[in-house]
Amino acid sequence: MKKQFMLLVTLALLTVIGCKKDDTATAVVTPKDPIVATWVSEGTNVPYGLRVAPFKVKKITATFNENKSYTVVQVDSANVQTTFTGTITYTESTYSDTVSTSTTKSAKIFTIVASQATPTVVTSTGIYAINGTNMTYEIIQTSPNLGVTAPTPAAGFGSTSVGTTKYPIYIQKYVKQ
Repeated sequence: MKKQFMLLVTLALLTVIGCKKDDTATAVVTPKDPIVATWVSEGTNVPYGLRVAPFKVKKITATFNENKSYTVVQVDSANVQTTFTGTITYTESTYSDTVSTSTTKSAKIFTIVASQATPTVVTSTGIYAINGTNMTYEIIQTSPNLGVTAPTPAAGFGSTSVGTTKYPIYIQKYVKQ
């Protein structure tokens, strides 16, 4: 009887200890948007439309933050730096990158609107796609209006146009840092 009582007490203790409330809380991890990072575009990754006169851009470093703010530092061939700041909004589309030579082929295309605050107030509209550490990005100023139509997810990369003529010279390649 004594052995049975000891066994019963031991089982009761194990049950109470085993049911103890877990003090550790599991943190909920919110995935970071893939664009939130610092990205660099230089050399031939800078779009042709920015590499030639009058801009002569040789390097662009873009930092997109979780609070949807951005800072872009552009360096031209004379090593003059220009810093652009503002906020972005973006939306996932139902389209994917179909450019066969793209490092983001098959990646989902997002629309992006950049509301630039400095050095001048402008709005630019475009698209981007991200695959790992590569981003394809095409954006053009839409306000004040320059008579240029921004690219769309449906038309894909290279769809910036004036009238009915497409100008694929604003496709930019970025590499995540």
